[in-house]
Amino acid sequence: MRWTEKQLGGWSLLVGAAAVAVGYALSPGRGAVDTVPSTSLSDLTLAMARNEALSYTVPIVIIFGALLMLNGLVTLWRHAAPVPRIGLMAMAIAIVLQMVMRGFDYMITGMGVASLESSGTESEEWLQSAVHLQRVVWGLLFTSNVAGLGGVAVLALGLAFRPEPLRLPPMLNGVVAVLAVASLAVFVIAWHSDRLELAFAPVFAAMSVAGLVYMVLLGRGLISSKDDRTSEPDSEAL
Repeated sequence: MRWTEKQLGGWSLLVGAAAVAVGYALSPGRGAVDTVPSTSLSDLTLAMARNEALSYTVPIVIIFGALLMLNGLVTLWRHAAPVPRIGLMAMAIAIVLQMVMRGFDYMITGMGVASLESSGTESEEWLQSAVHLQRVVWGLLFTSNVAGLGGVAVLALGLAFRPEPLRLPPMLNGVVAVLAVASLAVFVIAWHSDRLELAFAPVFAAMSVAGLVYMVLLGRGLISSKDDRTSEPDSEAL
């Protein structure tokens, strides 16, 4: 089967977004498995350790899914106008940071397991070491979300005026741009308050789902976009 660069990039976005969605949904502590308050880093660490096998598997799934998404964004970057490219670059940075965070999760799980298998002072030392790494992950989360939401806003705004090579309605991109800016504002405000963070937890979950849905729409747009093989060398076909 011969796929063009756009088709491969589109399918990369579709499959990658699905893998990332499944990975985060099954993330112990953060997702649907053994869920704990996100503000309690020690409880989160222990939840990850109690589900050791899943905690070691989920980061791998998310990283591979993120790599596929990154390939799709790079493909779209090659064919998009200058303004959407700025947003795509910011989104790519956010995805790379997410992959780094999952690497820290792998280490945190090991420390949490060591804490459960130890006792007394040694157990507490392992747990505190894991919590320190959790704080690093939180810092990366802030940077990733700001870059990602800002990137989505710029990308959607750019596509609203220059939709090629995608076929997404300009109105849809306009709505996505407004929602991304609003989500970014809510995220930054809630970041400084545990009470607001807990209150807006459903909103943050909806933001993540909406972001992945938009990735799927971008992937479908790439797959169905005009085939360039009539104007470009056949080397683009895979």
